[in-house]
Amino acid sequence: MRYKRGPHTNRTMKISRVFQQIKALATMCTVASACAAPVAGAPFAARPDTVEPGDLTGPFDGQVKDAATGRPVAGATVVASWGFEVGRGLTAPAAATVLTTETDADGRYRVPRLSALQGGRTRLERFTLVVYKPGYVAWRSDRRFEDLSLRHDFAQTRCEIKLEPFAAGMSHVRHVRFAGGGGAIRRAMSGEFLQASLELSGAPVEPAKQTGPLYDASGLLSSDELKAATGYPGEFTVERLADLPQTPSYDSKHFRADGKPESFDAAIRVWRPATVEEAEARYARLQKEVPHAETKDELGSASLRGYDGKILGVAAIDREHKTVIELTCGVDLCRDADQAVGLARRVLARALRPTGEAPAEEPKKEEEPKKEEPAPDEEKPFQLRPPGLRR
Repeated sequence: MRYKRGPHTNRTMKISRVFQQIKALATMCTVASACAAPVAGAPFAARPDTVEPGDLTGPFDGQVKDAATGRPVAGATVVASWGFEVGRGLTAPAAATVLTTETDADGRYRVPRLSALQGGRTRLERFTLVVYKPGYVAWRSDRRFEDLSLRHDFAQTRCEIKLEPFAAGMSHVRHVRFAGGGGAIRRAMSGEFLQASLELSGAPVEPAKQTGPLYDASGLLSSDELKAATGYPGEFTVERLADLPQTPSYDSKHFRADGKPESFDAAIRVWRPATVEEAEARYARLQKEVPHAETKDELGSASLRGYDGKILGVAAIDREHKTVIELTCGVDLCRDADQAVGLARRVLARALRPTGEAPAEEPKKEEEPKKEEPAPDEEKPFQLRPPGLRR
């Protein structure tokens, strides 16, 4: 027996189909809420001239400048990191992606867009950019160094980053903590870790009371001599290192390669404390803090070599003259550790001269070389034999 469908039956079927559609839609909404947006909203603007929010995934670009001079800062380490979390309500760190680059000759940097997001219930929560160059205060996109307050001047693109010089009296411990412990930043800050260690130990970097004229290391090595020794054809900007102030017993000299990264730089530090004990203590600290230090005893009373990523290091002590020196040279400037030792030998020999004897920045060549002192081989122009050099 067949039943004919009446108007009531048709209405019932239509209502049933509507309920099925509503149920399917509700199921999709439930799934969507369980799988919330994989990327959080960015707390920074897309550009400096807009309030439009940026994108945590990137890309990012900008220019790094010296806050005092306005000049571009080349060779600054730029570390970008993306932080992921897992969970809803009660969240926990899940993973991190880190990318490292350097500013170019114009101080510009570019960080590409994050290529892959974490799967599952993981969510991209934050992006942080850290910029560091020796001699400057580290710059973070999220907080300021002065008071750890939130930063509001970071932009995803066309960002202008101004690095403040690291002033005397600032805490190296606080600075290292602020910059973070990432591998690239840690390597870039290797010279500052020594100062942080001294600060934590409570040992004064220099004697509490110092009198007399400031020690001047300007004549211990010149730009022309450095270029002749290494064969480097470019130019250097010469200045003092900013992490320690010039005192009657300490001075420094930084050869910053124009338009090149830090691996083309060189620097010297010289300590001439009042007592042998202070000199011994300083050298002992270098033995402990120079990365991968290896005793060689090639210079003075004792010496060492070290290496950390892109930097070669040589340190030596002359106990008789209460003098300690340290020379660092980038691997793109010094071809090997032996060349760095040759540079350090010249610096130590000149540092041992009496304090009152003013060294010439560019010593004049003799018109007629002495017969007993033939000119060095042109392939090794830095093979010098200063009189009175102690081995």
